[in-house]
Amino acid sequence: MTETYLFRGVDAQGKPCEGSVQAASSDAARMRLLGQGVQVLELTTGSIGGSSPAAAGNPATLSASDILLFTREMAHLKRANLPLDKAFGILRELASTDRLKQFVTHVGEGIRGGKTLHQAMQPYQTSLGRQYLAMIRAGEASGNLQHTLSDLASQLELDARQRGQLVTALTYPAILLGVSVLSVFLLLLFVVPQFRELFDTMGDSLPLSTQWVLAFSDTIRLHWQTLIFISLAAFLLLRRWYASTSGRLTVDAALLRVPILGPVIVNLQSVVYYRTLGLLLHRGVPMLDSLRYAADTLTNRFMAAEVEPLIEHVKSGKRISDGLAAKHLGRNGASSLIRVAEETAQLDATLASLSERFDEESRRVLARLLSTVEPLIIVCLGTIVAFIIIAILGGVLSINETI
Repeated sequence: MTETYLFRGVDAQGKPCEGSVQAASSDAARMRLLGQGVQVLELTTGSIGGSSPAAAGNPATLSASDILLFTREMAHLKRANLPLDKAFGILRELASTDRLKQFVTHVGEGIRGGKTLHQAMQPYQTSLGRQYLAMIRAGEASGNLQHTLSDLASQLELDARQRGQLVTALTYPAILLGVSVLSVFLLLLFVVPQFRELFDTMGDSLPLSTQWVLAFSDTIRLHWQTLIFISLAAFLLLRRWYASTSGRLTVDAALLRVPILGPVIVNLQSVVYYRTLGLLLHRGVPMLDSLRYAADTLTNRFMAAEVEPLIEHVKSGKRISDGLAAKHLGRNGASSLIRVAEETAQLDATLASLSERFDEESRRVLARLLSTVEPLIIVCLGTIVAFIIIAILGGVLSINETI
């Protein structure tokens, strides 16, 4: 049974060093450190910084920015031909957050204990993803870990840039929608009730539109607690249903049928799928594993369910293009281009160009969607406010006619 030993010593260059190593005994730990050129001054059993969640089998959850920072810096250090144990010592000093420092420390302990980088990162699969670990494993097997880390860093940077662009593009419509809803509720809560006493004497002789506005205003003003409770309960129920397999499939399938929005989702998912598949194949990951990991990157469960049979389809000796022909990912000529790539042995390059093509198309369609949403919100707000004002004016005019 192996144990973790903390050590302090001097490395081959005469510099002080410290860390941990896994070994069956203290003598074995000293021999392992001696083989690494470390002269041991102090050796004790334990773990760095006490019992960390990672060491206890509960790895910390890493954010996308943590993973990007680690991958980028690790790629730079590997380009300088630094050994993994020294690279992780430097990365631990560069870690900007506690959870990233914990991750680097834990993975570094695994490497010093004789594990490969892929094996040491395995407990963090939930945060890193199967595709990330598959790329690391392929890079280690092919001896191209340096290039693999560079590919991963480029992909993560592209993902982060796309997320930032999407958030920036959606910020203004979201603020506009929020202000619009708030304006209507304030109008119904504070402006319309001012006319209540004036209209009470009219009874049923008020125009129907005025009666509707007054009834809606009274409902919001007198029963707002109940409305909030009902809305919250409905939200929680819908969220629970959406978390189920059938609910997620139903919603994701419905989103694909929404005009303009559906093509945007298909294009964005195609970018992720084809880029991942092409990158995995380029780095030597087997075809079936590449298809499985690429399918895991699809966040739309309906599209992911569509491509799951593709693994068995390819395993039986059939072409990828034939399995994608009737699927969302095979539209817009994608399956035809993949068929040509299979015949010319240019599949990884073709998949990369397909991801770029869908990326450009998704940006164009998304810009058109956002340009449509903003005036649509303004028109809807104007229509609702105009209806309320016209209803109030109609009630005032009806009073004048009665007098």
